[in-house]
Amino acid sequence: MPHTAPRAPIRAAVFAATLAVVVTFALAGFAAGARAEVIDITDIPAYPDLYGPESAPEAPRDLVLLDAELVEIAVALGAADRILARPAAIDLPGIEETPYKVRDWAGVEGIVGMRPGKVLTANVRFDTLRAGLERVGIDTDIVNRTRPATEKVALMAGHLGLEDRGAALIAQMRQSYADAAAESGVGAGGAPLRILHASKQGAGGNFSAGGAGTGVHNLIERVGAVNAAAEVGMDRYRSVTPEGVLMMAPDVILISESELEAFGGVDGIWEGYPGLAQTPAGRGARAIVMQDLHVRADAASSGLATRALAGALAEMFP
Repeated sequence: MPHTAPRAPIRAAVFAATLAVVVTFALAGFAAGARAEVIDITDIPAYPDLYGPESAPEAPRDLVLLDAELVEIAVALGAADRILARPAAIDLPGIEETPYKVRDWAGVEGIVGMRPGKVLTANVRFDTLRAGLERVGIDTDIVNRTRPATEKVALMAGHLGLEDRGAALIAQMRQSYADAAAESGVGAGGAPLRILHASKQGAGGNFSAGGAGTGVHNLIERVGAVNAAAEVGMDRYRSVTPEGVLMMAPDVILISESELEAFGGVDGIWEGYPGLAQTPAGRGARAIVMQDLHVRADAASSGLATRALAGALAEMFP
C-alpha cells in the first residue's frame, strides 16, 4: 500500500500561518489608535450641483440608460429630461418623471416599443441585448463601468453633446480627488488603512465583499487606503468565508445605506457577517455608511464620495 503522509501537521501549519497573519493585522489595528465609531455620510448631495437636473439645452427624450451610473452622470450634466428609460431600482433627485423604469430582465421587444434614439449600458451583461437592438436598427453603445469615472463622464458628455459641461464636471471631480488624497487613508506610522465593502449583493444574496474591478475599489484607492478584499485576490463581488475575512483583516468597513436593513442594522453586521467580529474593524465596531451609488457606481458623484470618505477616515483615525 502506498504511504500516505498524515494530514494533521499540514492542517496545523496552515492554521498557524493564518493565525500569524490575523494576529499581525490585529496588532496593527490596535496600533492605529482608532476609537469605536460608526460614521454616517449619507447626508451629502447625491451628485455635484454644477447644473440643475434639467438645465441642458432642449433635446428629444429618447435615451435609454440601463445602468445606474450612467443615469447619475446624465442627471449631473443637466440632462435628466432626455432620459426615456432607466433602471427601476435607482433613486436620484431629478429622475421622478422618467417615463419608463426598466428591470434587469429587459428584452429587445420591450425596449423597441419605447422607440428610443439610443440605448447605453455600462455592463457587458447587456451585450446580447445590445446586439439584438442593433439588429433592428437601434443605436447602442457601452460606457464600460471598469473605466475611470472621469472617462465615463467624458464619454457620456459626448453622447449627450454636452462636452463643455463634461469638462467642467471632470475638473471638479479631479479637484475633489486631490483634496481627499492629502486628508486620510493612513493609520499610525504611515501604514495604509485596510477597508472592506461588506455587502449582500453580487453573490446570489450571500455575504460578499467588493474586490478589484469594482467602483468601491477605485474609491478606496483614491483615499490612499487598501482594499482588503482585493489584496487577498478577490475581484468583483464574491462570497466570503470566515477564514477569508480574517485574512482580509479590515480596519473599517463600508456599508451601503440600502443594505442596512438586510444586515439587521449596523449592530447586526458584526454578528452576521462571517468572521468580521474578530477583525480590527469588528473589535472596534468601526463602520462608515454611504449612499449606494457613492460606494458602488464610481461615476459623477465620485469626487463627492471620495472627499466624504476621506473626511470620515480622518475623523475615525485622528
